[in-house]
Parts: sequence; structure tokens; C-alpha cells
Amino acid sequence: MVNWLMPFAILPKTYTYFFYDIFSQVALLVFSGFILVKLYLKPIELDNILPKTTTLRMWGVFIVIQLGLMTYQSLIIGPTTRVYGLLHGLLMFIQMILVIWIVYTIQKILIQNYDEAFKFIKSVVITLTIYLVLIVIPQILYLFGLTQLENWINPIAHLLERHWEGQNFYQNGSYVTTAKRVSGLEPEAAYLALLIGIAFAPFLVMLIQEPIKAFKKHWVYWYVCALSLISMLVLLLAKTTTGFLIIAVIVLVYWVAAPKRQKVGLIIFGAIGLIVAIIAYYTISGVHNMLNMWIFEKGGTDNRLGGTIALIKTWLQHPLLGVGYGYEGQYIVDNLPAWSKSNFEYQEVYSTHAYPILNDLFGWLSRYGLIALITFLWLLLGLIKRSLVVLKSLKGRYDEHSSFYRVTIKAFYMTVIIIIIVSSVTPSNVISWPILLMLFFYWRVIHIAEEEMLNNEDIDCNA
Repeated sequence: MVNWLMPFAILPKTYTYFFYDIFSQVALLVFSGFILVKLYLKPIELDNILPKTTTLRMWGVFIVIQLGLMTYQSLIIGPTTRVYGLLHGLLMFIQMILVIWIVYTIQKILIQNYDEAFKFIKSVVITLTIYLVLIVIPQILYLFGLTQLENWINPIAHLLERHWEGQNFYQNGSYVTTAKRVSGLEPEAAYLALLIGIAFAPFLVMLIQEPIKAFKKHWVYWYVCALSLISMLVLLLAKTTTGFLIIAVIVLVYWVAAPKRQKVGLIIFGAIGLIVAIIAYYTISGVHNMLNMWIFEKGGTDNRLGGTIALIKTWLQHPLLGVGYGYEGQYIVDNLPAWSKSNFEYQEVYSTHAYPILNDLFGWLSRYGLIALITFLWLLLGLIKRSLVVLKSLKGRYDEHSSFYRVTIKAFYMTVIIIIIVSSVTPSNVISWPILLMLFFYWRVIHIAEEEMLNNEDIDCNA
């Protein structure tokens, strides 16, 4: 089953808009069904998958606080289409908690040793390869003039592509044929960038930092190099600010983590790339227009910037506990700067419906407050501290297990950095099946590496 987690996770089509988006995807049925069957066949597994008592208490306190906030806000704000409402908000919140628990549980059941972890990451690489070949590359070729591929792209989009409710991004049959931007199976280009840049790229990029001698089969190293370059190309061709931002973060983190000898080569390569980009910007109209549209002269940012300012004000008004899940919409509208209300999207959509969170970092602070975020950071820093101990013990070791653990831990660091930076600017889509699977995969591997390190120390002591 571990081989089939990511193939189901990357199928994002939402089959109903009644539930939380991620709760309406095929992965929910597959993963939850597997857990229920597993517990039915082996009830003893229940003791192994339940979180520690301390963790359960923390979640319990968090849920009670959120329920209290939702009830209070319902009385204060009253009935309005700008918030989820008490019943709907509570259902959405519980669904989000269940999704996190399902991913935590299935990774804990299926990844219990090195071999299972290796099988999972192997399936991730294979899944990405198939996804690129069957879905993304045909979309790129379509944009470069092979319009006959529309007969391949649109039927797949009809079956598997996720769509936003009430949007006209898909009127020609798919997002790519309508918006002329690559999106894979995601509802828009930015979400493909988040999928590739957060779920897949970190492990691939960190893998190629390992010396080629660490690979029994050298072709695997070159294959991963090619896959990494194609992934970066996809982020570029998605033509979205999110994609460009992720590329910049990946390059920077890769350079910082690279060995000294690699850094010199990377500086030279980067300088050459910068010169080529500058020449292309001034000589190739397509490159010039793309960079102007999505970086240098990007327009249409009133809602994002105004919404971010409103979220900051909302958080400062409710700093410790936030306003409760789904109740930030009314406060965003109340706190919006006047200059951000003069655009069509706000006047026709956001002024009467729930204003979306367009900046995840301040969205989390507004919803859950500083106490919840500090608690989460405390848990995250604890995991990072433990991983640093493991990473230190792996220094100078290039056997299969050591290389795998080192790559995974470094990929975990890169993933965390990307999420923090991206979420401080735009939505990061962290609560999605592929990204959650990878985050809990990193967590499991750190635990497995710790146990293996302790076992090795015991063997050395007894020798």
C-alpha cells in the first residue's frame, strides 16, 4: 500500500463543494478505508497509532478553544455570508483535523523502517515522472503550438482536474486551454507550483547534493538531475509569482547547503544563468513580457496586498487566540484599506462572500492566534533539534541508509523554509494530501533514523 499513497494523493478533483475541499477527494476514501480495514483486521494497531497523551491533550485544548471562539463570533457577528457560520465552520474545522490525523495515521502504520520509507520515496519519484509525462509535458507542448493535444488534455481534465466553484477558468475544457498556463491537474497554475515546489522538489534537489559515489547505480543520479531540471522548468512555465519565488528559495537553500567545492561551481553557473536571463529579457519578447507580467510589473495585487494588511490588523486585534476558524472573512472586509476595494473582483465577489485568506501566515495567526502558532513552532523546533543530532551522526558516512537519512533530513529543512517563506506571501496549500504525506514522511524517517542510530550505538557498546 505504501507504493500507492502518492498516486492517489495527487488526484485533486473535488467531487462535491459541500465538504472541505480536501475532504471531497478520492484520497480520503482510499486512505480512511485502508485504516478502517487495518484496524478491523488488527485491533491491536490502535495502540500503536494513537498519539501520545500529551499530544491528544494539546489537540483537545485547541479544538475546545476554537469551538468557543466560533460560538462567540457567531453571537457577535450574526448571520452573514462573509463567514462560514457555526455549524459549517465547525464541520470544516473537524474535517481539516481528520485529514491531518488520517495522514499521520497512515504514514505511522505503513512507514516503520528504512525499507518501507525507501519504497515510499521511490513511489514518489515514479509518480512525479508519470505525472510529468502524461499530464504536464502535454500541456507544455500544447502551449508551444501542438494544439492537437487538446484532444488528450481536455478529457483528462474532465475526469481528474480540480476546479474552483463558479470560476470561468475552465470554459474551453481545461485550465491550460482556457488560461494558457500550465496547471497539471490543479485548479490554477500557482497550485501546480506549490505541488512541485513543496511536495516533490526538495527531496530531488537534496538528493543530487550527494556525491555520485553514494549511488550504486550512477544512472539514478543523472535521472534525478534531469527530473529536478524538468521540475524547475515546470515552475518557470507555470508563469506564476509563486513559482518564481519557490525557484529562488530552492536555489538559495541548495547553495547554502552545498559543499564548498560545489558552491564555487554554483556561483559560476548562477552568474552565467543571470547573464543569459538578462540577455533573454532584452532580446526575446516572450521572456520580456512574462517577467514583466509576473515579477517586475505585476498588476492585480490590490486584493492580495489589501487582504494581507487586513489580516495583520485582525491578528493585532485578537493576538492570542485569533477569531476562530472561518470567521476571519468579516474582519478582513472591516479592516481592508479603502484603496483595495476599487477592483472588480472585490466588488463582485469578496464584498458579499467570505473573503479568502490570501496570505497563509497571517491567516493562521488571525484564525488560531499566537498561542497556537507558538505551540506548533515549539513542536517543530523539537523535531528539528532531534534531526540535527541525527544529521551530525551521519557526517562522513555514505552507506545507503546514511545517505538516505541525510537527504531526507535536508529535504525536510528545505521544505520547512519554502513553506515559511511562501506562506508569508501567498497561500501555501499545506493542507493538501501530497504535502501532508511528505511532511509526515519526513517525521517518520527522523524517528526511524533515531532508532537505527541508537541501535548501532548499542551494538558498538556490546562489541
